[in-house]
Amino acid sequence: MISAILLALGLVSSTRGEVVNVKIDSCPQQEISSFGASGAWWPNDLIHFPVEQQNNLSHWLFSEDGLYLSSYRYNMGGDGGNDTHQVTTNGSRVESFLLRNGTYDWSRDHAGVHFLKEAQNYSVPYVTFFINAAPSHIATNGAACGWNFTANKTDEYADYMTTVLSHWVDHGIDIKYISPMNEPDNNRSDCGQEGMSVVPALRAPIINTLRDSLDNSSASCVGVIADETSRPYLQGIPENPHWLPEAYKCMSNTAVHDYDYVTDDQLAQYYQQVLNLTGGSPPPIKFTEICCSNSSGNGPSAFASQNDPTMTNALIVARYVWQFLTIANAQSFDWWTAVADLPCSPSIDGEQCATAVNNTAGYNSGLIYIDPNYNQTHDYNLYFTKRAFMMKHFAYFHRPGSVRYDVPSTQLPYGVNAFATKNGVYTIKRSAVEERNWAQTWNVLFFNNQSTSFNMTLEAPAAISHLYHVVKTDPSTDWEEVEPRPEITNGVVNFELPAESLYTLQFCAD
Repeated sequence: MISAILLALGLVSSTRGEVVNVKIDSCPQQEISSFGASGAWWPNDLIHFPVEQQNNLSHWLFSEDGLYLSSYRYNMGGDGGNDTHQVTTNGSRVESFLLRNGTYDWSRDHAGVHFLKEAQNYSVPYVTFFINAAPSHIATNGAACGWNFTANKTDEYADYMTTVLSHWVDHGIDIKYISPMNEPDNNRSDCGQEGMSVVPALRAPIINTLRDSLDNSSASCVGVIADETSRPYLQGIPENPHWLPEAYKCMSNTAVHDYDYVTDDQLAQYYQQVLNLTGGSPPPIKFTEICCSNSSGNGPSAFASQNDPTMTNALIVARYVWQFLTIANAQSFDWWTAVADLPCSPSIDGEQCATAVNNTAGYNSGLIYIDPNYNQTHDYNLYFTKRAFMMKHFAYFHRPGSVRYDVPSTQLPYGVNAFATKNGVYTIKRSAVEERNWAQTWNVLFFNNQSTSFNMTLEAPAAISHLYHVVKTDPSTDWEEVEPRPEITNGVVNFELPAESLYTLQFCAD
């Protein structure tokens, strides 16, 4: 298995005039659960936007008319008020429901809770509560940053998480997961954001104690995911043996970030180790965070300042999604944050502020951007990136419960990848008046990171009778139905894969 998934990129050479023949492998792989992003920490700004625009954002994020995200990560904050130290980065301080004095105030974090409830109102299937730091009441330094978790805090911390989760479950929030630690090698000593370190030896006790606590509460349905390591290769591989074997039976999923920007070989090594440490039956991988690369390179140095809203970065990120879903058999992919600040103000600095690449300021951290100076400019517009529509290709078509099938990279030209899933009964629509239920759908996404287009043939999946949707995203269009749609002839569809594009074909069978 590992030898097969190590195939990083297709080695098939092709030019515009040649035909690339593609066939989907017949063996099912993992079930796909979700694609989404987090609510950190933009609600603190968006709550000051006009209500109409807040509603527009929720509609864009969660509805079928928008990105149709199937996952939302709610940041469960740690600031208890009157803390000894406060987070210094503007907007990233998140109020805890547990006050520094040890009492609970459920009216806190009004902004974050507002958009959490919006996700619930739109019936987002997978809601995760994730924690960067235990609240200041529990922290040994009285702050939600700059401290190292200690063993004697384990029971108190588990009780706190269970209390909060039970409260929101009892108030109608369908919480699927709790993540009790986030990038646990970094305690954020500068307090630029919330953080606590958790040494590997303490991770399993937290996970197991939390599982026991949840099982005796109204939040017993909430699964525990861990450990959200920042670097799967440089941190995960040396640290996993010290906690995962003792914890995995109490975990719903193994959660991981990627600020190593791993090579395919490194990711395969990480996944093989997870298999080995869990007897070959690990909790499924959930990929829960990445952002901010300024190139398709590997290694931590790929994290750098840049704001690139174009197809260039969208295609870099698309390959990250493909990488974790195919090499680590991840069930899901979450981008870091749904909304981020532009490095400038469009109303002052010009339209290119939101549309052009800025190699010296900003970060590739959001799907949607806002003017950071909205208080002065009164610019409450939402500025979409191509990354947002890249995520829509995954989230819109590959819905929860889909099953992945390999599209061997050896069939594809260098710089082209493909991702295919089969759904069960599924309601799909092409317009407000054209909607029907299909017994089965296949969804095949191609993404082409080359500056040339390719003539493609794809053998239609078995029992297929219709090509119902064909959608492309490229430098000139965000989300466009391809008309006329390619035809299926003798079980094969012929189409042109545009340069620098994402291109989805949805097949349906009666």
